[in-house]
This record gives sequence, structure tokens and C-alpha cells, in this order.
Amino acid sequence: MNGSTSSGRPSATLHQGFVAALKDTFGFIETIAHDKEIFFHFSNVEGDAASFELGQEVEYTLSSRTGPGGKVSAENVRMLTKGTLPMPKVMAEIFEGTVLRSMRSINPDQQEYCGLVCVGNESDGLPQYEFGITGIVNKRELLQPGDQVTFQLDESRRAVVIRAIRKKLIATVDAVKGQYGFLNYETEEGKKLFFHQSEVKDGNSLSPGDEVESKNTPTQRPDRLISRLKNLNCDTSKPRMTVLRQPKGPDGTKGFKLQRTISESEPIEEP
Repeated sequence: MNGSTSSGRPSATLHQGFVAALKDTFGFIETIAHDKEIFFHFSNVEGDAASFELGQEVEYTLSSRTGPGGKVSAENVRMLTKGTLPMPKVMAEIFEGTVLRSMRSINPDQQEYCGLVCVGNESDGLPQYEFGITGIVNKRELLQPGDQVTFQLDESRRAVVIRAIRKKLIATVDAVKGQYGFLNYETEEGKKLFFHQSEVKDGNSLSPGDEVESKNTPTQRPDRLISRLKNLNCDTSKPRMTVLRQPKGPDGTKGFKLQRTISESEPIEEP
């Protein structure tokens, strides 16, 4: 249960929630009420923070010290066994809809913590439902406004079992810069489709000119998201891009690698 002292400062009462975001040395916990996020540093984790996964059920206390803006952080963060926290029953009906608002972990500038989806398209004026990290099937899916999804509702009328509807597209690699690159597929005027190397199936290394098939929606990721992905330890368990054709030379490589043979001429004997 949540609680506080008579002075209004956070108590040592145990709180519960779900891991909503993980960075290099810190993360955020979605409260069990799904209404906000609590910061935690890996030094305040009991056990191995590297074993934490998005959506992981955790237990924690709140620090007695407040940070900037009066915000509190979590301490004594402990992993719970999956299924420890009761979840509302999921209703059977499946809806197709659109993401109207991403979660704040994707867009830190927004005031609302929860993401928002609607049935159908926004212009249809149909019901809208909030969602958090527990409602997303692939918890590393970076859902953005405009993404098409399927979802269900739980008994609390929140969107759950959210899956992005990804369309297949075939394109060629335009440029590669380290661990990220761009596909030669125009999403907006002057913009190309961004990808991260960890999204490539079988660990293939892509080069300009390679033809690939991608399970992706043909929308341009925001600049803030591209900047984040350049330094993100992406999930490699579910790559979304398959190499169809890579240009090769006669020797089976991506070019000619014929060794130059230097012969020594024999001296000419004079008659």
C-alpha cells in the first residue's frame, strides 16, 4: 500500500509497480495505478539491475529526499516474481485503432504519462483509451502518434495487448553510419526511413545498395527518437529487417579482391 507520514514526506511503505524504461545507469517505474513514473538509480536496486526487463514487476520504497521540482525517487528496488501483482481481466473483443499519444518515455516533453489510443482513426470520433508499459505486447515497440494498432480492453477500461500493425516494404539501403542508417524510401519530402543495425535479421551488415524487406510502417521517426536510437541498446531478439539481395562480385564478396601478382623477369643474356 501507498502511504505518507503526517509531515507529508514519503514514508518507507512498500510500493509496487512495473519497470517502464531502462537507461545505462537508471530507469523509471510505472506506478501500480499506471498514472506516473518514478525515477530509480541502479545503485538502489537489490540484486542485479542488468537482469531487469521492461514490464518487470518490482517493489520499492520512496526516498525521503526530494529532487528537482519536488520529485521523489525509488529506493530498495526489488524484482518480484512474474504474476505477483494482480492484473484486471482482459476482455475478448479485439479493436483496430490508432495511437494518438505516445508514452512519456518516448516523448519526455509531454505532460501526460500514459499513452492514448482510439478505435478507428482520430477523425472518427470513437472512444479513446489510455495505456502504459504493461499494455504493450512488445515492450520495446516505440509506439508513436499515427501508428496503426490492434488492442483489447481490460476490466478497468485501459488498452492492453497492444500490437503494432506493420506493413512490409521493400527498399534499398541509402546510407550507413556506424550502427544506424537510412533506407531509400521517401516518407516525407526530403526524409528517408531510419533503421538501427540491431533490427537486421541474422546479424547481416548492411551497405549502401543492399535490397531489404522491412516490417515497418512507412513513417519517419521524429528527430528526438532518431537521436535516442543512435545510443540505444536495441532489442535484437525480434529483428524487423531481412536482407533480400546484396551486390556481390565474381569472387562472392562485395567487390573485387583479386590479388595483384608481381612477377620477376629473368635477366636477358646477351649473345
